[in-house]
Amino acid sequence: MKRLLISILFFGASFDVQSWWDDGHRKVCELALENISKEKRIEIQDLIGRDSDWCVWADTVKRKRPETRSWHYVNLARNDFTYSSTDCPEQGCIVSALEEHIAIYKDKTNKKWRRAEALKFIGHFIGDIHQPLHVGDIGHYGGNRQYVTLYDGTKTNIHELWDGIIPAYALQLDFKPINIDLYSPQEKQLTHEQRIQFWVQEAREKLYHPSFGYRDETKVFDQDYMIENISVVYLQIILAAARLQKLLEEI
Repeated sequence: MKRLLISILFFGASFDVQSWWDDGHRKVCELALENISKEKRIEIQDLIGRDSDWCVWADTVKRKRPETRSWHYVNLARNDFTYSSTDCPEQGCIVSALEEHIAIYKDKTNKKWRRAEALKFIGHFIGDIHQPLHVGDIGHYGGNRQYVTLYDGTKTNIHELWDGIIPAYALQLDFKPINIDLYSPQEKQLTHEQRIQFWVQEAREKLYHPSFGYRDETKVFDQDYMIENISVVYLQIILAAARLQKLLEEI
């Protein structure tokens, strides 16, 4: 596996910076729908057709609907791993936005366009919540101001690194579905609201792991960092897809 990651790192990725994390979101939703039940797939297609960009839509509407910007993340106090409703500002955060749009999607008396929008937000936000920098520290701007230099001299920030550069390499791997009930059996006993909070805590733990380079604000990342974290991003994508699939089957 490590040999494959090294070959991808040195010979693999060419990518458009404008579509960095778009492809990650597309992959999450693609994998979720590949393994979903026929009945649920028909319901989803009835709402959004065969739109391959439905998981990217939430990013495209932020300029026209700036009130949705805060829905893509939540910030917690430094060293805090447990979400509280007080962490969510009045305009909303990723936790409250997911809860709200799950409720909208579940209510089949809502107009079709409202349920379609809710579905698109759900797919996108589950991708976001699995990118650990979307659950960063208060005042740290999701790592957008933690400027870093990569092993090849590339200068960026840690958010862009995890939003797009590392995913560009990870997306060249062969993705296999994961059974979320076997991987994370404790989630079966949780309500949807509790599950979302569990995902926040999980993301915080990954963000604070020494290998991430966030807590100590590492400035330079070598080849070993990239190789190790390509596999982390791969796991985050398949976890997001499996959790999205399970959630959609349930609602």
